[in-house]
Amino acid sequence: MRNRVFVAIAIAVLILAVSVASIACGKQGTKIDASSIKTLKAGVLTVGSDTTYPPMEYKEGDKIVGFDVDLAQAIADKIGLKLDYQTTAWDGIFPALIAHKFDIVMSSVSITDDRKKEMDFSTPYYKVDQTALVKADSSIDSIEKLNGKIAGVQIGTTGEIEAKKIVNLKVNTYDDNMLAIEDLKAGRVDAVICDSIVGDVYVKDNKDVKVGFVITTDESYGIAFAKDTPELRDAVNAALKSLTDDGTFAKISKKWFGERK
Repeated sequence: MRNRVFVAIAIAVLILAVSVASIACGKQGTKIDASSIKTLKAGVLTVGSDTTYPPMEYKEGDKIVGFDVDLAQAIADKIGLKLDYQTTAWDGIFPALIAHKFDIVMSSVSITDDRKKEMDFSTPYYKVDQTALVKADSSIDSIEKLNGKIAGVQIGTTGEIEAKKIVNLKVNTYDDNMLAIEDLKAGRVDAVICDSIVGDVYVKDNKDVKVGFVITTDESYGIAFAKDTPELRDAVNAALKSLTDDGTFAKISKKWFGERK
């Protein structure tokens, strides 16, 4: 009789423990099993990024911060990996990924058909267009008014692609957008064409520059992978979905962009 009572109590305690654990797991969010995924360094997600792109990824002193950085950390946490977020130049970032110097590239990368030929991408996680930044006193408010002008762009970006479509526009390339904007403020170029989120955030704190006009491109940012790492891509996609479902993505977005969608 005692044994039966003891067994019944033990079973009840076990059921309660499992229920409590299940509730706790539900509060913490679903973890992604990455035990079978190979990364460059065991237990570490190595990210390549051009950290000159506020508010997406940039440096404050020696610290790398930004929307992509916070999202990468949340993805790594969800998969159960430590995060190693590394600064690298945009020019050459994709060949470095393909050569397996990084596990992923997370650097405000617009998904394009040409890039998909060489790399895999995550599900899209942010939408942008292209913005033409001009000086505050400029009358440039349309593509037509760039006729005969000079625009600055970051080399190898969709901003460069769109700028080169504009008739009779001279295009100067730079290693990063901030160098182009410095030339804009100095009067050496008439406009800077860059991702809309970068332009929108920059003009909030810099009244000497404004958005002249927007080029609607309907681009989407994605995380880039070498084509021979489908298991990692699938795990990251699962993590992105989980972060969206549990509200983490929305919290990170609100932190960096307010209520912008």
